[in-house]
Amino acid sequence: MHPISRRGLLRAAGAGALVLPLAGRTAPAASADATGPHPWVGAGPFTHVYDPSTTRRRYLNDHTLVRAGDRWHLFSIVGDSAPPGQAPDSAAEVSLAHASASSPAGPWSSQPDALTVDPSYFGEEHLWAPHVVESGGVHWMFYAAGGRTGAAINAATSTSADLSTWTRLPSGPLFRGTAARDPMVLRIGAEWVMYYTELSAPGGHHQVCYRRSTDLLTWGDGGVAFADAATAADGVSVTESPFVVARDGWYHLFLGPRNGYEGTDVLASRDPFRFSLDDRAGHVPGHAVEVVTDGQQWWASAAGWFRRGLYLAPLDWRSTPPPWQSPDNPVAAPDVRGRLNVLALDAADRSMLRRVQTDPDTDTWSDWEVFGTPAGAVPALGRNTDGRLEVFSLAPDGANLHHRIQRTDGSWTDWEVFGGPAGAAPAVARNADGRLEVFAPAPDGALLARRRQTSPGSTTWDDWDPDFSGPVGAPPVVAANADGRLEVFVLAPGGTALLHRWQTSAGGAWSAWEHFGTPAGAAPRVSRDGTGRLNVTAIAPSGTAAFHRRQSVPNGGWDAWQPLLGWSTAAPLTIAGADGRLEALTLSPGGERLAHRWQSAPAGTWAPADVSGEDFGEPGLPLAGTPSAAADSTGRLHVFAVTEDGRLRTRVQDRPSGGWRPWAAFGDRPVAALRPVAALRPGAPMP
Repeated sequence: MHPISRRGLLRAAGAGALVLPLAGRTAPAASADATGPHPWVGAGPFTHVYDPSTTRRRYLNDHTLVRAGDRWHLFSIVGDSAPPGQAPDSAAEVSLAHASASSPAGPWSSQPDALTVDPSYFGEEHLWAPHVVESGGVHWMFYAAGGRTGAAINAATSTSADLSTWTRLPSGPLFRGTAARDPMVLRIGAEWVMYYTELSAPGGHHQVCYRRSTDLLTWGDGGVAFADAATAADGVSVTESPFVVARDGWYHLFLGPRNGYEGTDVLASRDPFRFSLDDRAGHVPGHAVEVVTDGQQWWASAAGWFRRGLYLAPLDWRSTPPPWQSPDNPVAAPDVRGRLNVLALDAADRSMLRRVQTDPDTDTWSDWEVFGTPAGAVPALGRNTDGRLEVFSLAPDGANLHHRIQRTDGSWTDWEVFGGPAGAAPAVARNADGRLEVFAPAPDGALLARRRQTSPGSTTWDDWDPDFSGPVGAPPVVAANADGRLEVFVLAPGGTALLHRWQTSAGGAWSAWEHFGTPAGAAPRVSRDGTGRLNVTAIAPSGTAAFHRRQSVPNGGWDAWQPLLGWSTAAPLTIAGADGRLEALTLSPGGERLAHRWQSAPAGTWAPADVSGEDFGEPGLPLAGTPSAAADSTGRLHVFAVTEDGRLRTRVQDRPSGGWRPWAAFGDRPVAALRPVAALRPGAPMP
């Protein structure tokens, strides 16, 4: 039987090692008397610390970091990069790269490959996901291999001081499985425990399994530590890169890809053999995340198909959940005078910044001004019936939401506490009767709360309704139907499904929650086209493709999901132009390709037919996230995008519903990129 390949599973993750300051250190068992809530996990910005490229551009993927003596060693899948927006062929991953450094932050020196594929060794066809541990002066490398006789977990050993020489076990694979890959080994008490990914059966559920050993050579029967709702029959792989950290009586399972290709969720448990989506403990915005400590600082490392090598970020063990980021960065909307307002966060201290379009005809803008104190996420905007804007901001620690209201003369009230705690800036929409409604998740996503104005344009609000929804896996999105009825869309925890709920009458009661789609990789987006129909976009669990679904008629039911664009970091942005045609933009993982499609007519077919779309971005300027967009008072669309290094760029239609001018700088003040990569400079100093 042929093993299930990375490509066949839309393989998008890796496994590796918990590296502690002393070789062979044992992770403690969970203490029986440990009490209190689990720690939460977040990460600072990732910095590029090692590029394996020489004469051609190369990537690293599943990797491991280990210290031997006074040197750190990196072992990793390595391969030739594909063109931007395309995935490489995982079947060509046939060697394991090796590099060494004096610290995880580098500088890293390339070494000869540690292993190359050996078809004569029990049918090896690929080399994936190395993981290294030390025991009794011998380093053991576990890796995923296999071939026509089935997926296998293999091992090689090294006694060389520089870990340059590796010898495969003459006895062959440690064990085989349906799709066994991504081994990670942790010492717990007197045993070694191997975590790896597997399927419950061919076409079955994705799982994180475990086996136990006392000698690293003989492994017991497999057990299931985590079972995912997704199956291989869904055509996606959403349970990869298992990595377990034992710390302070808790076990934290890092698992990806979640929230797109470049995302890793964290689950916490007292029991190292039982994890659940109910035990969410954070998110790290990187791919194939490993956890490493030098004894003083904890780090998250990441690598993947769409990046150039190894990235490192400070890992943050915290008492509160890290906030979700807003879907739009920056956020833009016309104000009471019809002028576009653009709000972003300062790159240095995350204070809120604002620019105003002073003349739409000449497209001139004010300078940046400080509009608010540091925030935990880009704010959200609501627009009252008379055009007055209302800004909703998340406190840095999620303790409260704040808001600020525009007056009819264009001035603004002071900031006021709006409520909380909250896990993200809220979704905002205007009800059929003109009242603004906001929807905000709790910091841990355990519930979704709703609040609305007491009357249209009022400065007073009803109390929060905390029972609008149970657990959510991402911030909600909301839009108004053509008849004014609001409709809310959410991602279920772990991306297991999309759900929606709508008002059954204008300004009235709400329906029950219903399934709106199968597993998805991130929060959806929603917009309304020129015919009044709602359109929803979403991505596959690993970000391999983007899809859209629209109402069959305004206010009515829904057509089937249809493909829209290729690899995507998040659900594509869609926005209607002056003639009602939707424009769609999606950013590929790695940020180097911004794909663009548009409707030939309102609610019509999409052009071009090729789902790769037209490249709408700037060569050599990778973006930090999917752009945002807004229409000005002339009807022209403005697209705003933040580059990886925090430069804000804009592209504007030359006329309503027309072509596009070239990209241009949008002010000279750096803004927060809010992306996993803070710099693309190998060997850059750590923040």
